[in-house]
Formats: sequence, C-alpha cells, structure tokens
Amino acid sequence: MTARYWTALVVSLALMIGVGERLTAQDLHFSQYYHSPLNTSPALTGIFSGDIRMGANGRQQWQNVPVPYLTFSGYYDRKIYLPRLNNGLLGGGILFNYDRAGDGNLSWAQIGLAAAYTQQLAESHFLTGGVMLQLGQRAFDPTKLYFDDQYNGDIFDPTQSTAESFPTTSVAYTDLSAGLNWLAISRENRSQAVAGLAFYHLTQPAVGFFEDKSATLPMRSMVYANGVIQVAEKIDLAVHGAWQLISPQRELLAGAGVRYHLKTGPLQTVALQAGLSMRLGDALIPHIELYYNDWLVGLSYDINTSPFQVATARRGGPEIAVRYIITKVKPPDTFKSCPVF
Repeated sequence: MTARYWTALVVSLALMIGVGERLTAQDLHFSQYYHSPLNTSPALTGIFSGDIRMGANGRQQWQNVPVPYLTFSGYYDRKIYLPRLNNGLLGGGILFNYDRAGDGNLSWAQIGLAAAYTQQLAESHFLTGGVMLQLGQRAFDPTKLYFDDQYNGDIFDPTQSTAESFPTTSVAYTDLSAGLNWLAISRENRSQAVAGLAFYHLTQPAVGFFEDKSATLPMRSMVYANGVIQVAEKIDLAVHGAWQLISPQRELLAGAGVRYHLKTGPLQTVALQAGLSMRLGDALIPHIELYYNDWLVGLSYDINTSPFQVATARRGGPEIAVRYIITKVKPPDTFKSCPVF
C-alpha cells in the first residue's frame, strides 16, 4: 500500500481525537471493539481472511460498586461466494448480545441477522455495505427495587408492600442498523487498513416500560479506523480508533500496540501483541493478545480515570475476546472466487 492510504488512516484517527468527548449514554460497547466486528458495523460482516468466523466477547464493569455491568456478545459470520458476482461476494452473520446492570437487574437481550455485499474496487481495495435487523428485549425485576413508601415512619422496611406499579416489566422491539466499510490490504506484506462508519437504532424503537412510548433508543453513529503496519520482518504496529455519538454525548477510544511474530510459517503462526488504549476522559486500557494459527485471544482491563474513580478505586473492568476462523480448501478447477483478503 502507498503512503496516502496510511495518511488517510492517520487523519481519520486525528479527527476522532479532535472531537472526542465521553459518551455517558449506556449502549452496549467493548473496549476491544475491533474484536467485536458485528457490533462495530454490519459492513464488517464477512470482512476477514478465511471463510467462517465465530467469536465471543465478555466484559465485567465496576464490579466493586453496587451496580456492576455484565455484558456478553457472540457472533458467527461467513462469506457467501456466488460465481455470477463479478469481483464481489456476499457476507451473512448472526449476532447475540446480552447486557445486565443495576439493582433491578435491568437487562437487554438482542439477536441480529446481518447481511453485507463486498465489491472489489482495485487489486487491493474493497468497499462493503451492510445492514442488520435486530430483535430485542428490555426487562427488569421490580422485586429487586426499593421505594419511598416502604418507609413506615420509623425505619425503612423492605418487606413492606409498595404502591408503585408498572404497566409492564418487559418490552420487545425491532431495530435496524447499517454501515459502510473500506478495506485496503497489501499483497506484499502483512499491512492492511480498515475504515468505516455505521448507524444504529435507525428506527429509534420504543423501549420504555410505560404506555406513552416516549422512551426510545436514540440513533447512535460510529466512525472507526484500524490498521496494521509491518515495520520489520517479525514486528507489526497495530493502531485503532473509534468515535461514537449519541447526541449530545460523545465517546472517543483510541490506542496502539506492538505485535511480535514468533512463528510465521505456512503451517503455524504464533504472535503476541501488547498495547495501550485510552477512552478519553474515562479510562486507560492496557491489553495483550495471543494469535495462534486460526485462534485469537485478547485480554484488556479498564483503569478508571474519570471522577467516578472515587467509587471504583480506578477499577474499571476486565474484558476478554475470543475468535476462531475456518478456511476451507476450494477445488481450483471448479471454483473461482473474488481475490478478497
């Protein structure tokens, strides 16, 4: 790849840093967002080297305060080759998300179906558009909550009945997201660059527990850019950045790492990566990653730097990402595929 592509990637990261503020609205997200592709953008469906990809992400946040967060995500996606597509391919995937937080066990469960189309623009450049339809459920347990009228005049009595009532404690909804992704890869070394944008909650579904339907999911926008630059025979520099907006709140996460390849043979690949990310105004995030053949395991830990550190003692939360890729052997005489990745 030529220098102008890396310049574009660096400019994208710089623009994110220039406009970033902390995103305080709660929506499912990971510090290792770059290892949660279908949560980053539907346009990343099928964007990987191989034929089938599956993975999972898990996160615990603020475990030592009264309202910890528990988040899990699992995904499966694959390439769909059609001979009639000229230098293009389809991608399909499924995504499952679950998030629980608070004394009332407020939970979000989502299952999504994603589809994407990738078109080869030039020898090393690919453009992908993707959409995802999600079915979701939001619920809470009112028996875990306490109310003012449980004060009997002398003491607070949690066993005393309350007059508080809710029309429903569970609500289902449908959601729609879309994205656009650009990929540039080097045919000469391990370097590659990815940049894109995504829009979530396009339908702004109602998720409230009251009949007026006034509580809706505001649209969330995301811009991201990731890259791997081979700087030596066994050393790569990995950079990433993402900017998110749920008006008027913003979040910026950016970081870098150094990847050392212990083995680069055709039958075995082993690499270790260590790095540091920052969520602006919120956390420092050291991370380590292990690449072993078709497996990836990433570990990170949020060190809280926001004013909330008074309660967290700078403890944010551990996070793990696991990914496995399957590459099929295709009959060369009967199958011709787009030379993607």
